[in-house]
Amino acid sequence: MASVLIIHERSDICHLLSPAVESHGHECFSLASCEQATLTLKTTAFDIVILDIDITEKPGEAVAALAKSECRPHILIITNGCNPVTLEEAIRAGAWDVVCSPFTHEELGQAINRCLHHRRARMEIKNHGDIKRDAILGTSPCLEECLEHIATAAHSNVNILILGETGTGKELFANAIHENSKRAENNFIVVDCTNIPKTLAESLLFGHERGSFTGAAEARDGLFRQADGGTIFLDEIGDLDIEVQKSLLRVLQERRFRPLSSKKEVASNFRLVAATNRNLEAMVKRGEFRKDLYHRLRTSVIQLPPLRERKEDILPIASYHVRQICAELGFEEKELSYDLHHALTLYNWPGNVRELINVLHATVQNGTGECRLYPQHLPVDIRAKVLLKRSGRPQSDGYLVADEDGACKAKGGTLGCPLLPAAIARIATRPAPPAEIESMNPQVRRHVEMTAGPGSCAKPSGDLGSNPSPTPKGLVGSPAKHKPGNGFAHIEGPHITLPLPPENASDSQLLPLRTVRELAMQDVEAIYLKRLVSSSQGNFQRALTISGLSRARLYDLLSKHSLNISGN
Repeated sequence: MASVLIIHERSDICHLLSPAVESHGHECFSLASCEQATLTLKTTAFDIVILDIDITEKPGEAVAALAKSECRPHILIITNGCNPVTLEEAIRAGAWDVVCSPFTHEELGQAINRCLHHRRARMEIKNHGDIKRDAILGTSPCLEECLEHIATAAHSNVNILILGETGTGKELFANAIHENSKRAENNFIVVDCTNIPKTLAESLLFGHERGSFTGAAEARDGLFRQADGGTIFLDEIGDLDIEVQKSLLRVLQERRFRPLSSKKEVASNFRLVAATNRNLEAMVKRGEFRKDLYHRLRTSVIQLPPLRERKEDILPIASYHVRQICAELGFEEKELSYDLHHALTLYNWPGNVRELINVLHATVQNGTGECRLYPQHLPVDIRAKVLLKRSGRPQSDGYLVADEDGACKAKGGTLGCPLLPAAIARIATRPAPPAEIESMNPQVRRHVEMTAGPGSCAKPSGDLGSNPSPTPKGLVGSPAKHKPGNGFAHIEGPHITLPLPPENASDSQLLPLRTVRELAMQDVEAIYLKRLVSSSQGNFQRALTISGLSRARLYDLLSKHSLNISGN
């Protein structure tokens, strides 16, 4: 018995379809919209989702969202003759089958049974056993789907075409297909098609006899001959010269070829896996890629997801490669802080896993001598782009802004915990020295200088015409004073200066609330830690008692602010 979900805005249609589902022994449920279904699929698993595409806005997006649910349901489309382009979009997005109206209960039941048969076959493959995946890391649904394709492809000899952006790991997946096949004991030959000169391509691929050209002092087997019994991987096949494509076509058809200057054909029992980051279909239309070769290659296609679509895999990938990098450099193993992991997930990684690995190399180098890696160890350009992602405004210092829950963020990364009310109270009981006020965050000072004029930070003047705000309940200290500058009204307490706009502020003068909050919290935290170092008088245990922090957390914060308490 399977669990089937019907999505249709009209309840009478759902009542008509339900008997067709239940008559075949399946449970049937219904919802009125794709949005409701997407939310429901987060907590409830269904085997099949029946969707009327005629009443669905943006059907491609709707099907993709449903198909990517954790339970990975099969999507069955029903239609009364929709636009062929719309139907193709839904199929490409992950719809498994289509039933056209009018249809009988029996026809719908047969379509459901076909879906279930395929679903069970997929589950058998998935549960057959762990496949060898080497450095293919992650557990995201889209990655698991690719691994299912590998498990299926490995047990056949059909040509495989792997599609994916640069850096998604196409060679890793090609090697996984080889390692999980019966050919694993034989050669896995990698051919980089971007580096094959047109004049030497046939010699390199098919081999040559002695004396076949100047410098051919001896006969040599080509790469296709070397792949006999194994797998040949043509990486970036979209860059292969069109004349070489013609020669390659016959080899794929016959599994036979003639080396240069040879009188005899040579047979090779190879398995072909090709990969590209280019749109071969568009290249065929432009005449840049042979149509017959394209159809020969795409017997089975594996589409690799970009890293930005499987960000839940970033942590295992980063952790694995940081260990590898530390081992290569002879460093002690380094941990990834939560803040660094969070920063890594904010970046879109246009270079995918390859770019992530290169960034991790730089991050480990920047963290030389430290046992834990933080966002400030990232390359400056990555930190700047992370800031853009969060604040929506261009910044130069690579600051990260605060989370929605108010988590503090330091220069280059979050602190990962809200500022304790007790800490605020302790700060409020002690006036800040003038030197600490002068050393406030430079980003605040620069922005105010730009909008309010030079000197506005140091000498705010005027009156907003409002009474001073009373001290919040539970805090001890002087009430905050409101003093305006030419462009910003400053609220000065005993410790920090906040750039807050007057009522008639223009958009250009107004910083995002998150940014203001984050900058203020940075200063509060820095001042508090300095006071803590002074108050604890070198006693680390006393500092723990005062702050209420764990030993590891306090140590991390002190390290981040280049402070030290003796006895730790």
